[in-house]
Amino acid sequence: MWRETYRRCVDPELFLDATTIRTLIAEVGSVDLQAAPPDLAATLEAARSWSDEQRSAYRGLIASDAGGSVDALAHSVLRQSAPLASTLGAWLQGMSAPGVFEDETHLRVLALFADDIGVGSPRSSRFDEFKVLAKQRGRPELAVDATELAAEREIRDHMFALPATLFAITRRSDEFAPVIVGVDVVMRAVGMLPCWSALRSEGHHEWARLDLARPTGATDISTPWDVSRAVAEKFCAAGADVRRQVEIGAAWMLSALRAWNELVLDAAGAALHPQRAMEQLIQERAREGAVYHQNFQMGGTSLSELLEQAKTDPAPLLKELAATRMVKPGNADRSSLVNGLIGPKGPMFRVFSTDDVEVISKWINSLDDAEVQPSAAPAVAAPQVPDLKTFEIASATEDGLVPSDVREAYFVLQGRALAPSTRRFAVRYVKRWLAKAKLSVGRTERSLPEEWTPAGLRPWLLDMHDKHGAEFEAGKSNAMPSRAEVIDSTLQLAPLTLIDGSWLQGFTDVGLATTRFGFPLFETYWDELGNGDISINHPKIYRDVLREMDIELAPTGSREFAYDDRFRDESFARPVYWLCLGKLPHAFLPEILGMNLAMELSGVGGSYRTARRFLKHYGFSTHFVDLHNTIDNVSTGHSAWAADAIDTHMRTLSQLSNSTELAPEWKRVRVGYESLAPTTSKIADLIGFRFRTKHRKPRSPDRSLFHHTPVGAS
Repeated sequence: MWRETYRRCVDPELFLDATTIRTLIAEVGSVDLQAAPPDLAATLEAARSWSDEQRSAYRGLIASDAGGSVDALAHSVLRQSAPLASTLGAWLQGMSAPGVFEDETHLRVLALFADDIGVGSPRSSRFDEFKVLAKQRGRPELAVDATELAAEREIRDHMFALPATLFAITRRSDEFAPVIVGVDVVMRAVGMLPCWSALRSEGHHEWARLDLARPTGATDISTPWDVSRAVAEKFCAAGADVRRQVEIGAAWMLSALRAWNELVLDAAGAALHPQRAMEQLIQERAREGAVYHQNFQMGGTSLSELLEQAKTDPAPLLKELAATRMVKPGNADRSSLVNGLIGPKGPMFRVFSTDDVEVISKWINSLDDAEVQPSAAPAVAAPQVPDLKTFEIASATEDGLVPSDVREAYFVLQGRALAPSTRRFAVRYVKRWLAKAKLSVGRTERSLPEEWTPAGLRPWLLDMHDKHGAEFEAGKSNAMPSRAEVIDSTLQLAPLTLIDGSWLQGFTDVGLATTRFGFPLFETYWDELGNGDISINHPKIYRDVLREMDIELAPTGSREFAYDDRFRDESFARPVYWLCLGKLPHAFLPEILGMNLAMELSGVGGSYRTARRFLKHYGFSTHFVDLHNTIDNVSTGHSAWAADAIDTHMRTLSQLSNSTELAPEWKRVRVGYESLAPTTSKIADLIGFRFRTKHRKPRSPDRSLFHHTPVGAS
């Protein structure tokens, strides 16, 4: 089923092989991947024209209704469009990764995504606005997260096809980044989907946040359409092959959107025409009903046989049903089908939902004594579900690499996708790191409290801040390190600092970035990368300091950087831990929450001020440490957000479990906190991990390992 594919693709840790994703793409959009795609400008113009035409089609449908069934149409549109609403902007969620942290074009992509999800506030994404509107229009069952939406049986299975494919593509941005850019620019050109625009035009609600061409106000982006188009142009300028992929993505998205819209338009039309609505209901329910009723005769055959036929053609069954004594044409209240068979005391009570009963009643009321003719409306072809056997997590050809040393691990993990073998490596690395961190819990005064209480972590946070300040004052008289030592320390921290925030990259997934505990973590990530502005991008600022020290480094995502012999091996151990965590946001959620607090609090009031003293003494810029000492503050900064995220997570769990069940989760948070800097002396002991030195797999070229080619890097 498409809904099952959708449910799986919502998982931020899913890995799908490229062949499977191409199979999905081929099913929901008709674009010849071998032929030259249309010019991007032509596709965008076609998208705008199509959008205008379809708005008129929906408005014409509404205007043609003389029976006052606009509410039924609105409910149908909202229900069937909900899965696609869950993807608004989400196709960009996998585009940010450490290897492109300093790439200006990718920073603009991140800015688009941040605007789409309403960075800075929980439940403020475009999809969240759709949920609010669904509630206001009497469809509260649609105001749920994507994982729950898949369980809404009133949504037709094929309405999950395009959303499932969009989510699938986000899981492999290493392979499909230009395609994603093409998808985005077409959706911005369309703006608000025609089906929503028609409802909005009736004056029901102001639905501006569903318009992808308009900003949400969460960032400084004023025209998302212009930003998206500029990003597409940057990608196209990267080369003929990249341009072709962008154009394919745009053409495919328009094709898929047209097919999706036909299905919504068909459902909307059915909502206004009782006969068509009844046909669709019977067709959707025929499979389950055919299992029963072998002994119930109707029109010279069994009801089961009629139901089997109704899977593809419901008209014969409806004709026979209308002729039975159970139906009183024109009067549903007197029809035993409604007030007897499927009523509260009938043998088929609860077989049909309240909405189903309304469809049946309207159909009966529309009948007269004349023979009922089947609807002449042509059937709309739904996308076929590919054989689920093809939906293995990954094929053998994309099993992934197992790094042979810590430097190769750093390089391989720069991207976003985590193939199965690489994932197993990442899980082992994290678990062994955490095993050592567990030994540090409670051994120092800096450990988190033994128990979490509803009072939260703010009092403890202030105590720790005071302690940092006291330690700084006490250390003012300590000897000044030499200039060479300051430079070496700054250099050895580069593999860590140039991926600042990487442990939170999993929180760019829309399902986490908009939650009450996840939104401050995404905002932290957004801050670390400069809020889309390269001039205040933290990795870029750190490189500026290195250049003052006459140190020029290769791009962080390159093999050259990972194998730069100026770095010591141990300088990559903790960064690799961060990179692993960032790709496993569900598997190690409590540990990430704890580690994030430790990291954001680590330098505030103490070591940042110490580092500032050293840098200033030798004439180096203190911008990097000054910036962190302010934005990581314990009142309104990253440290406070980190503590609040933990408290929100723990309070939510406390409402669902007792204190005994809560304790293991808090223990994991405490271990995560210690994992930033466990009290062990040797890095080799810390990771407890011996990389294989024999039978090493051949190294793959950069392209197969890297997230995707940087575009417009500074």
